[in-house]
Amino acid sequence: MDTDFSAMAEVLWERTDGVVTLTLNRPERRNAITKTMLAELLYAVEAASGDDSVRVVVVRGAGKGFCPGDELRGMGELPAEFRFRPVAPVSHAALQTALREAPKPTIAVIHGFAFGVGLDLAMACDFRIAADDAELRDQRVIERGMHAVTGCAWFQPRAIGLTRALEFLVLGRPYSGAEAAAAGMVTSSAPAGGLDATVSELTNRLATAPTKAIALMKQQIYTGLEMDHAGFMAFAAPLTRDVVIEDRAEGIQAFLERRAPRFTGR
Repeated sequence: MDTDFSAMAEVLWERTDGVVTLTLNRPERRNAITKTMLAELLYAVEAASGDDSVRVVVVRGAGKGFCPGDELRGMGELPAEFRFRPVAPVSHAALQTALREAPKPTIAVIHGFAFGVGLDLAMACDFRIAADDAELRDQRVIERGMHAVTGCAWFQPRAIGLTRALEFLVLGRPYSGAEAAAAGMVTSSAPAGGLDATVSELTNRLATAPTKAIALMKQQIYTGLEMDHAGFMAFAAPLTRDVVIEDRAEGIQAFLERRAPRFTGR
């Protein structure tokens, strides 16, 4: 796998200790997604997922906002010389799956706007932090008559419930970041001037957390969405036998010694 992430054309890769930040970097086009950006994002998420030293993945946008959706004129084939070819086929579905199955927490940072499939990208992350004044909307159906089969109809009913999802996706009702937080579409919102501080607080907490235990909880939550209780319990029961979490011993010892745990992520 090519690790010269600085050579990516439309995604900025930045690493600070165990936190990898992926920045959509087409501010001149408001970070509209092209085939190149999609491939680079998927490649980067796959790389971070396979790197045990990465504890958190953050996705955000450069310039005035997060992402307005696809660049409809930029979704052709990748150039023959393209370096960053992910293992999975290059598609929105594959990227969303990679984020959900990543064995570490993922965070979307939404400022300015997140529309259409750009919002779907954020919804695929475990945590979503929005600026209070950000605008979140999906008007592909009501304004453009589009199919909108990029995950929105799966994510939104599970996040905000059937009634609100129908209003949001069929009628195109926009939400501010603060409204989205109140409805459960995003994890939390913050004043625009305090967005970075709010994100840093969360990333700092997760970067020193028991990463492997978080990965196991993610697996249980996402897998369990499609199971009844009996099926889920049968799925979950063997996990204590099959998955060894080294941080478990440290967590118990720290509790007994009445001190803060020192997790390694293993």
